[in-house]
Amino acid sequence: MGRKIFAELGINMRDISHQNFPTAQQLIAQNSETYFNASVQDIQNALHELYGRQEISLQQLSATFRRGDLITRLQ
Repeated sequence: MGRKIFAELGINMRDISHQNFPTAQQLIAQNSETYFNASVQDIQNALHELYGRQEISLQQLSATFRRGDLITRLQ
């Protein structure tokens, strides 16, 4: 979600400051559901790339998070 907000603000995470934080808060207040739904879709797409259409067990999902595979795909 953060990447989407930063993209809309036209800044990087390291550029967030007290000067632009209120604008970021306003974007979150106005578009939180949109950001959330888009992020869920990004995660679903990344999991599909990792596992295809097969059913993912809780153990596989846990290992995916532990190894950082999902984060790597999302970046």
